[in-house]
Amino acid sequence: MVDLIKFYLENVLLSDYILATKFIKIREEGGFEIFKADPDVISFLSQKVKAENCKPKSEIVVQQENIIKKLSYKNKFISFKRKLNAKEGRLSVCQNIRKDFIRIKNLNPFTDLNYLNFVEIIEMYAQEFGIEKEKFWKAKITQVELGVNIRFNMNIASIMSSVSRMKGMENTLRIGNTVNFKNQKYEVSVYDKLERESQQNEVFKNASKVRRKHLVKKISKNNSFVRIELRVKRVSQFNRASIKNKIQTLESIRKNFHSLGNELYKLFVNISFVNEISPDIAQGLLKSQLNSKSAKTFDEYLKFLGLKYFGVKKFIEFASPILNTNNRNKYLASLEDIYNQYKRDNDFVKKEFHRKLSARINKLAVPAISSSN
Repeated sequence: MVDLIKFYLENVLLSDYILATKFIKIREEGGFEIFKADPDVISFLSQKVKAENCKPKSEIVVQQENIIKKLSYKNKFISFKRKLNAKEGRLSVCQNIRKDFIRIKNLNPFTDLNYLNFVEIIEMYAQEFGIEKEKFWKAKITQVELGVNIRFNMNIASIMSSVSRMKGMENTLRIGNTVNFKNQKYEVSVYDKLERESQQNEVFKNASKVRRKHLVKKISKNNSFVRIELRVKRVSQFNRASIKNKIQTLESIRKNFHSLGNELYKLFVNISFVNEISPDIAQGLLKSQLNSKSAKTFDEYLKFLGLKYFGVKKFIEFASPILNTNNRNKYLASLEDIYNQYKRDNDFVKKEFHRKLSARINKLAVPAISSSN
């Protein structure tokens, strides 16, 4: 479940060998010296050099600008900061540990970390820097992304077009097959994982760009891979208490892995859906629904026609910022209900999403239950 994570550990003593072989001193400022790890010599990050073949950095001559560029690869880093003439300092890590694990084990890019995977990759970091495991697990988390990949046997457009709103989120941003729900404290993203991995050349790596695009299109006709993830940029400001107390440290994630999965499920099912994959109702169904001739029924049908013409998601995005906040969610939910009741199988995508989400999270958390017994 854990994807990108940023954490730090205070009062760390790195050996002279570790600093010499795995880090480069970047600068001195304000009475501190700052080092950054070289990904080319971190055993599980490098695709070129094995750790046992490392040479002290003092023997390697490189240009300063090239060092900084390399050590800040893809906005990820591992750094060490300490006072001048001091031995201990702060180790800071910002890495996508899911991708690290996939690279190490040569797994497919849709793999999610289960409990055992999470424990293994974290302890791999501890071993790499010569830090006791018990101490390393105490590292404090400042930023984290938690999510899962879900496979559906339907076209991606059918799913993404059905994603509507999310309770408790102030803004909704749609770009292609990506929907971001945002508020001031965190965001939840739902997107086409297959498309994203194709863009990053993580699937069909040996195929040409044209061939890869063809293969992805072929698979996408009846299959889709959707990623849903929670992004917390500042754990200290995160306001969902049921999750916050489980992501304070690496150890708190480990000890609460199963219950954290349950809380993620409770959060993600706040996403609402409108059905846009089924055909419009038949004349016979329409007549049966309007048979009562009540004014309310006709009013609701007129609302449905208006939403269908305007576009239900487009109308919700238009109305949301201008509606009174006291009744906005209730009113928009009522419109979704009206729209869905005039569509066939209106809960299909929602039910499939909930079923597959629950199954996926439970599968990842099973080893955590076994380990706690």
